[in-house]
Amino acid sequence: MKAVLFDFGGTIDTDGIHWSEEFWEFYRRLGVLVGREEFEAAYLGIEKELADGASLGEMTFYETLRRQLSGQFKRLGLPEGDPRLEKMLDACYAHVAGVIRKATPLLEELSKRFRLGIVSNFYGNLEAVCREFALNSYFTTLVDSAVVGMRKPDPRIWSLGVEKLGVLPGLTFVIGDSYERDIIPAKSLGCTTVWLKGKRRTLPPSTADADYTIMSLGEVKRILLPASD
Repeated sequence: MKAVLFDFGGTIDTDGIHWSEEFWEFYRRLGVLVGREEFEAAYLGIEKELADGASLGEMTFYETLRRQLSGQFKRLGLPEGDPRLEKMLDACYAHVAGVIRKATPLLEELSKRFRLGIVSNFYGNLEAVCREFALNSYFTTLVDSAVVGMRKPDPRIWSLGVEKLGVLPGLTFVIGDSYERDIIPAKSLGCTTVWLKGKRRTLPPSTADADYTIMSLGEVKRILLPASD
């Protein structure tokens, strides 16, 4: 049986929109006037803090978003209790919930024909988040970087995902939005790679390691389930 390994952040939850772009769009919509470089520094700062900190365990996606946004606002010198934070939190969460709801029928269909897994640079609460969005039943394995002690782009974390699914790399499709963290290491293992190009500010100098390039997760169907179109 063949298998499919997905990235989570930027892939399943936002359909190809990197989280820095996702947050920045809501900053603009809600009139939070900060410079792009300031924002990027704040975004990367809280991401590093969460990645290096203690596992978030059972924390929900909603509360994870709150922690990310609170950390950004603090680093940007925005006032504590700024009402725009709650508005941004609710808007981001609603968008993600809608994207995942739209992707669910595809995941359900794929789960009937493939072994599915997720490999993600996450915070120790990937399993809890998948339960929150009722995704657990579709995935045979979840590999959370904070749990296994490895982070992308280390190919070993992808190798662990393949191993946990009980298949060979040559029978595994890998789908992710990050060319550097998902596509290059997965291709080095011999997996078939599907790059979710989506919306991004910059492009890699070469895309030779991507066997397929898609703009939206829904396009996976024509690659993996062509007879059902």
